[in-house]
Amino acid sequence: MTLTLAPLPDNALLQRYAVRDDCYTDCFVADVAAPDLAACIRAFYTTPLFRAERLILGFAGHASTDADVEALANGSADTYAAWRVEDRTDDQILLCDVAGRTRSWLFHQPGRFYFGSAVTPPAPDAPLGWLFTALLPFHKVYSRGLLGSAARRLA
Repeated sequence: MTLTLAPLPDNALLQRYAVRDDCYTDCFVADVAAPDLAACIRAFYTTPLFRAERLILGFAGHASTDADVEALANGSADTYAAWRVEDRTDDQILLCDVAGRTRSWLFHQPGRFYFGSAVTPPAPDAPLGWLFTALLPFHKVYSRGLLGSAARRLA
């Protein structure tokens, strides 16, 4: 299994942020077989690493369970923990956080599983801010860790 930083596919739901100069976007891809998007969602949001994030989010008032992950995966829920579904197709899901500043994107293709993020400014033409800039190296490592952990569960 390989895990790499990659350009966003042209049809990525995250493209709407990648084309904006005021947003940060990234895209990581794992070469791993998965049956469908639902399996990718289940694998991603139930890894030990993401369970730790879920615990922290629970303390912040955004608790979630494996049943919530299943509802997101099978399309019967439009919210999950601190996110709402912004857009969804048969092979992609784009989630927006409650503050409207970050996006998480999962994309399934045969033999490939993509995970990407977007960060938007607090206002048009505003900078992303010093906190995001300071946390960017951690974000990249954490994103790789999340995708790698999910890909190992799928392999």
